[in-house]
Amino acid sequence: MNNLLKRAITGAIYVLSVIAAIFIHPIITAVYFLIIAIIGLWEFYNIAGKKNIMANKITAMGLCLFTYACVLLISECEFQSAKVVTCFAILDILLIFINELYRKSENPFTNIAYTLMGIIYVVVPLALTNMIIKTDGKFSPMILMSVFIFAWCNDTFAYLTGMKFGKHKLFERISPKKTWEGWVGGFLFTIIAAIIVSHFSDALSVIDFIVIAVITSVIGTFGDLVESMFKRQVGVKDSGNILPGHGGILDRFDILLLVLPAVWLYLNLFC
Repeated sequence: MNNLLKRAITGAIYVLSVIAAIFIHPIITAVYFLIIAIIGLWEFYNIAGKKNIMANKITAMGLCLFTYACVLLISECEFQSAKVVTCFAILDILLIFINELYRKSENPFTNIAYTLMGIIYVVVPLALTNMIIKTDGKFSPMILMSVFIFAWCNDTFAYLTGMKFGKHKLFERISPKKTWEGWVGGFLFTIIAAIIVSHFSDALSVIDFIVIAVITSVIGTFGDLVESMFKRQVGVKDSGNILPGHGGILDRFDILLLVLPAVWLYLNLFC
């Protein structure tokens, strides 16, 4: 099977899985993005390990579950339950520090820093999908779906426009292939996508969808560059190989790891 066909099949399965996870039921959404968070976190720690940074993976997985559960419970307005889970999360954080005393590592605080950073960088943004998918406590999948549509649109058209017209480097030090022309192409087509989406959904106004599209294009570009910076630091091309032809989970969700918190902030402050 050639690489192009492999990428197409994997991409189609990925897109269909996201659509199904978002639209079928909130429980499916919660489970799906928890699995993505766990895999993405494991990839993050494996990448860090290339530079002999030994994150406390087992304890971190517990913190991943507590953090995700806390955000999920808050989205369900289960604040008392969220308080209990938060207590366990705090105890888990304490264990991360205490465990490092017994690991006899040369760089204990680097290990601690990367262990906690994985939770902040990977788990928290993906947990926020459970809040974005609800509007005033009601299941509203089109808002979360629009974020993914805008991310895919921006990524695809930035690539196509950059291939055709790209001349001026956007951020050569981190990503030599990205160009300003590609970014503008992705930005414009994402705005068009927002206008189209607004005609099929009354979850938000057309202005709100356009603002989310702008956030996705601008912040998403930084998200892509941040992951590239991380991989460049440790000298790896892909975050993993779980998605044939596409790399790892972090390679597919790099844009969204910064976009999801930004969109959540916008929805809470202005909608």
